[in-house]
Amino acid sequence: MNTTDIPALAGLLSSERLTRTRLADGSGVILHLDELEVLTLNETGQFLVELLVEGVDTLDGLALALAGEFEVDPETARRDAAAFLGELAEHLRSALAGADGP
Repeated sequence: MNTTDIPALAGLLSSERLTRTRLADGSGVILHLDELEVLTLNETGQFLVELLVEGVDTLDGLALALAGEFEVDPETARRDAAAFLGELAEHLRSALAGADGP
């Protein structure tokens, strides 16, 4: 994922067609209301989604928060955050584009 797309990804997460829920164990789900698709998130993914929605809009900002919260080294946090963002962007764009189809 291109890191300049992080604000756009946060915008997708704010779509009225999606609802996000944090579960009691710290994990979460994103429900696409039109397609009734569910994306499950582990605790780390839920943490990153919450940061995006709160306005953290750089890979370095996400990685720094991730490293502090989960006690991993900054490089691992950066690599993991980048991989998650890429997967999340692909899923959300696909789900939201599919809802706009014929």
